[in-house]
Amino acid sequence: MTPADRIRALQARGVVIPSPALISLGDEVVVDRIHGPATTLYPGTQLRGRSLLIGPGCTLGAEGPVTVDDCALGRGVVLSGGSHAGSVYLDGAACGPGAQVRPGCLLEEQASTAHTVGLKQTVLLPFVTLGSLINFCDVLMAGGTSRADHSEVGSSFIHFNFTPFGPRGDKATASLIGDVPQGVMLRSPRIFLGGQAGLVGPVHIDYGTVLAAGFVYRRDHGPHQLVVGEALPTGTQPFHRERFRGVGARVAKNLRYVGELVALWHWYQQARLPWAGDAALERELYCAAQRVVAGAIEERLRQLGRLAEALPASVASLAAEGGAAFARELAVQQRFAAQWTEWSAALARYAELDQPEDRDRQRLVAGLGSHRAGGAGPGAASFVAAIRQLDAESVAAGTRWLQRLVARVCAIATPLAA
Repeated sequence: MTPADRIRALQARGVVIPSPALISLGDEVVVDRIHGPATTLYPGTQLRGRSLLIGPGCTLGAEGPVTVDDCALGRGVVLSGGSHAGSVYLDGAACGPGAQVRPGCLLEEQASTAHTVGLKQTVLLPFVTLGSLINFCDVLMAGGTSRADHSEVGSSFIHFNFTPFGPRGDKATASLIGDVPQGVMLRSPRIFLGGQAGLVGPVHIDYGTVLAAGFVYRRDHGPHQLVVGEALPTGTQPFHRERFRGVGARVAKNLRYVGELVALWHWYQQARLPWAGDAALERELYCAAQRVVAGAIEERLRQLGRLAEALPASVASLAAEGGAAFARELAVQQRFAAQWTEWSAALARYAELDQPEDRDRQRLVAGLGSHRAGGAGPGAASFVAAIRQLDAESVAAGTRWLQRLVARVCAIATPLAA
């Protein structure tokens, strides 16, 4: 099939292409995985990747050239420009022009960004909204109940996800804004991170909290707090690149983050996929999203592994310094370095953490069953609608089930954090 034939095949499927000569379609792209009607490919659109999936009603490149490489897009997704690779966008998600979305991102229903936003290994639960000129890598964010009541990040915000410690630097720094067990139920108070500000990961910001604009935040906050800056020590002190501090707290926060991702993976496995039923597009999208979450878990374990590899040099440096002040820190670092291989093997078996007889999960799944998609099409019920229609007991049961999954992950290294 010639390039012109492939373009005509797309048009026959209801895909709108105003300037066919200005569209680039990789030879590996499967035409049947790009769906009409009403999907529009504007001039400057480049499509790449054998696993590329585009649902009906999507708009690509309306405000500038756009490259979409091995992504999965649901219904009505808008990618106005920029580059998008190895990521998943569920129904109604949107990114403004100038985006750089690197692999490992998941934007759930109606999550959105304005112009010139950089994402990598980032999960936005439904409705979460990012302003413009934002760098928001290695974050999971939730909160809010609708497009009119959503968690939001103000413009010019940065999540600082790299430290200079260790031989190659440290990225065991993912931050949690909200959580999964409550966030997926779409009933949580929204969170607001003010513009021209930043977070130094890893931190946890809880529901209902507002961080005022113009400050850099380094501590956990919430719930329901208005935080106007943080008091931080200033001055100069010796710097030893190889010397880590606060490893126990860092590992505990990373395990919590992994636990949230594990809960999200099981949410797709036990809630979203069964709900999708025979709706082929939803099933494929949810499988793609679940693979992104699995990749995010692997990335976090990899970064914890790099931390463990760097700790022998840190232990040697702290031991050479001597003194009782470092005794506890030394013990924590030695324990983590010694046991990480065992713990990482246990964490890699996260798919086994759920218990088939869990009654709370059964209650949630039964509640969702009465609102199952049943089939694909513009009139099909949405998963968001199904969650909103759940009774209070099903919501509480589902939250308890997911919280237990998080707790099981965190318990793997409880002695370290104690």
